[in-house]
Amino acid sequence: MQIVRIILIVCVILFAPVSTIALPLNETVETVADGLVANQNSDGSWSGEVGYTGSILAGLLQAYQVQEKESYLEAAELSVQFIFDSAGGNFYGDEAYALAWLAEITGERIYADVVRDFYNMLDTYAYIQGYDATFRDKAVFFIAYHSVAAHMVGAADAAIWREALISHLAKIGDDASYLPVMTLGVATWALVLTGPMDDTLIDPFGLSDVSYWDGVTLRDLPDILASHQVIDGEYAGSFYVRFDHMAPGPGFETSGYTEDTVFGVLGLIAADALDQTDDTGVDDGTGWDFDEEIQNARDVLTLAVHQSGLVQDHIWLGTNMYFVFGGEMLQAF
Repeated sequence: MQIVRIILIVCVILFAPVSTIALPLNETVETVADGLVANQNSDGSWSGEVGYTGSILAGLLQAYQVQEKESYLEAAELSVQFIFDSAGGNFYGDEAYALAWLAEITGERIYADVVRDFYNMLDTYAYIQGYDATFRDKAVFFIAYHSVAAHMVGAADAAIWREALISHLAKIGDDASYLPVMTLGVATWALVLTGPMDDTLIDPFGLSDVSYWDGVTLRDLPDILASHQVIDGEYAGSFYVRFDHMAPGPGFETSGYTEDTVFGVLGLIAADALDQTDDTGVDDGTGWDFDEEIQNARDVLTLAVHQSGLVQDHIWLGTNMYFVFGGEMLQAF
């Protein structure tokens, strides 16, 4: 999955001297997207990161919407073929989301039909239960993307995916997961896009072993997420790793990681875009203004971009670079 720092697998990590460049936002998008296109294999994948094709595809689609360069769409369509060939009809959440989004961009409904058929043929409860055997962060990440994709294509069980996302979010905490703030970010993004941010409790029956969620509602999530952005200091604009803003372990920083910042700001972007009024034109209390927070996060994310277009794992300190970080970053632009 895309939470690279918590997976102990062998993948292609490029070690290089840190030589990042601070560019304006549009130029950053082009630099990253051009790097992805240049490094794409002929089968549509990226070497060492074939399991992350969905997130890279989603990033290329965002870059295409921003820059309207046909090469980005062509690369995206090539990666779609790789997903079809490798997935065997069983899509990762980010793959399903990217396919649904491609259908909206191109008008080619076949992509949405394939995703909808995938969801409608599932034993949804059993499929979701399978995530109990993996990392809690990983479960939330994929369920979040599945939830958005299922709603985009009108899957019959779309509401079940959203309910599962809420219940799995209730399991996330500093002592129960690896990347709690990042996971809150992707969950907030998905929940905003799939239903009302109302007074629904995250843990209504008190079943979670994480007390952090006691009394917390969906309406609270965007403000809680914003409270985990670094306000000042050397890593200002990025997001903390943990809810308590402590380092996750020896040798780790408390903040400044690219993925935490990408998914933190993605949640704020979704909330910021919500209409603040109901059908009668009255403020319904569900709107947020995170313009400053979003701009600060986007500004620091540009610092993580290497001259090659690849993106490093820590915005200021990292030398490990991945293609998927570029795809994820583009989604936040």
